[in-house]
Amino acid sequence: MYDIITVGSATIDIFLRSDGFVINDRGQEVLTLSGGKIEVGEKVVAVGGGGTNTAAGFSRLGLACACVGRFGNDWAGNWLKENLEQETFDKQYLKQINNEETDLSTILLSPTGERIILTFRGRTRVDKATFPFNVLSETCWLYLASLEGNVDLLSEIIDQSRKHRVSVVLNPGNLELKQKDLLRKTFSKIKVLVVNEEEAKFFWGGEYLEALEKSGPEVVVVTCGKKGAYFYQNDQIFKVPALEGEVVDATGAGDAFSTGLVAGLIWGYSPRKAVQAGMIEALSVIGKIGSKEGLLTKKELEERLTRS
Repeated sequence: MYDIITVGSATIDIFLRSDGFVINDRGQEVLTLSGGKIEVGEKVVAVGGGGTNTAAGFSRLGLACACVGRFGNDWAGNWLKENLEQETFDKQYLKQINNEETDLSTILLSPTGERIILTFRGRTRVDKATFPFNVLSETCWLYLASLEGNVDLLSEIIDQSRKHRVSVVLNPGNLELKQKDLLRKTFSKIKVLVVNEEEAKFFWGGEYLEALEKSGPEVVVVTCGKKGAYFYQNDQIFKVPALEGEVVDATGAGDAFSTGLVAGLIWGYSPRKAVQAGMIEALSVIGKIGSKEGLLTKKELEERLTRS
């Protein structure tokens, strides 16, 4: 029996960090390059994707976890498979498909941690033929990251999860958000919805906090970057301030936050403590390049919670 199963992408992330990359804050990203050649001071190649990031995070926290995902049988897929061997989550549902190309992103990092992401989608999204519906009877929780726009499948997975009394966490990606009317129909069927402030405004407008009561999920968490995060449950809303720390690379911060938050809920933490756990995980990840490098063990997380 699994504590949690994650569903989402498996990608190769190539990070290039340069003093020559001057990038505005998130939501206002602009990158202007000049000259025929720009020196790159640091290069990192890592496995990314919301499915594998959260699976790695949960398993490092000691939770029994499996990941459902799909990647290609190309050089990138072979590298991805080899480098995931060090992670302890169950990989039997992480499928390598012949004649497909693996998703790949190139992340341009500024000295302040802001980034521009160039994404190649290799058409390796999870589909109905590759999703193992039988595994829903073997888990207590299900974490749904981006299904790369496959909202019909997402809806079916949520419906089947309810039949098995699985607690569903939804953290939708950009391609799902483009279908917000369809996506919103799933909200009443899930336990936890995690979105950032920009996404919350997209769904409910500028006064989004007032709309959470009728939004559908039992729990809604809205992350607001440096301003902290809001937690809604049972008609109550509270805010937890962000933690201060160096930002080296913000990639994977959302996945790390969700990992700590959901792990805390699974362990029976109070809502405030669960949000704090998410903040600590995110702060650890953004202090390093790559979305998995800073993920914590349960002992490390608990020690930092005690000090916070």
